Amino acid sequence: MALVSYIIGDCPSCGTPESYGNVTVSGNTLSRGCLKCKHWDRIPLPELKKKIIYLDQFFLSHAFRGQHKMFVEAQQRITGLALAQQVVAPYSNLHEDESQLWTESQRAPLLKFIKQTSLGHKFSYEYEVKNRQIHRAFRSFLVNGPNTDTVERADALRRDVNEWDNYVWIDVGNFSDEHDALKMRKDRSVEALLDVFDTWASTNSTFEEDVQSEVRSYAKSYIEHYVDYVKSIAGGDPGAFLNANENSMMIEGLLRYDDKLPAPLRMQRIMAFFQSDYFANVPEVRIGSEFFALLRQRLRQGEFINKEKNRSRFSGLFYDVRFISTYAPYCDAMVMDNLMYQWATDPLIDLPKRLGVRLFSRRNWNEFLTYLDELEADRSPGIDDALKMIRPVGARTPEWVRRGIGR
Repeated sequence: MALVSYIIGDCPSCGTPESYGNVTVSGNTLSRGCLKCKHWDRIPLPELKKKIIYLDQFFLSHAFRGQHKMFVEAQQRITGLALAQQVVAPYSNLHEDESQLWTESQRAPLLKFIKQTSLGHKFSYEYEVKNRQIHRAFRSFLVNGPNTDTVERADALRRDVNEWDNYVWIDVGNFSDEHDALKMRKDRSVEALLDVFDTWASTNSTFEEDVQSEVRSYAKSYIEHYVDYVKSIAGGDPGAFLNANENSMMIEGLLRYDDKLPAPLRMQRIMAFFQSDYFANVPEVRIGSEFFALLRQRLRQGEFINKEKNRSRFSGLFYDVRFISTYAPYCDAMVMDNLMYQWATDPLIDLPKRLGVRLFSRRNWNEFLTYLDELEADRSPGIDDALKMIRPVGARTPEWVRRGIGR
């Protein structure tokens, strides 16, 4: 017998009345079975081509609060498109971290809302995406291959989003409580950023020179964390490996290539990689560096001179730059706040032109609504028919579903 989710009629095998129906959706197959016997049918479903949309914390927070109709309605439309198998809006570890910064009573409900909007789809962890990009660039560096910023969708998505979504998805929960630590790191980062504004504003350099300066800062961070890690090991710290920073583990991974080569030579090779265009063209490194280089340019032009306003204006900057630089190459569209939209579409960066990603904010909200209209109008009749099979009108839900067993 099968755990039927939607009863559609009598079993064609054993004849038991009202026992046959939809069991599960997996990949591109709808499975049907019987509550009483072992009868089982597999029905192929049409191929899908979903759009991947990143909804930033700004959008989701407004939709969650429900105070502005425009955000609520847009979130509902996206959820409808996701249920219709046309889009997927995965959440990321950055959504989890930013939700932790909310008040204790709101953290769990907000994150639950975000996960429900995503229908359980999640991007790979930010560190995993960077790791895959850097290792690919390093392998190309070792053989003197192309130094272009190629990406693969599997870098950022754990499973094929073009599979049909099942009736249920499992949420393993988020049991960490890092509010205080995350808030402290966020506040320190913002203050450190504001402290260098005067220096950046008075430094005479081009945008590309600033980009290269930021790239060198990325590389320096990796090396410094690895040095701290080695010192901890040399000092006999029993928790050195367990507490190692992700950046130091990145160096450890690069050291494993051609391990017959003496360790000092392998380290020299990594240093050469960090100084090369191979590293500078890693998508996450390049895009993130460009955002801070653009900030430097804006400061020289006399923008952002009020430090108190800047403290509020840039409170979420690091999270915003991280989600854009990490996930933009894998998305068809992103929804973000006005400042990030302005910077991401600036001619010096111009992510839509480079990546083909559609960017939206309140500045072009009508374009966003038109984009949703186009997606809704693009569903093929074959998919409509399949949706009717998956969630049949008038189908009865069995007792185990009504009781929530297995859900």
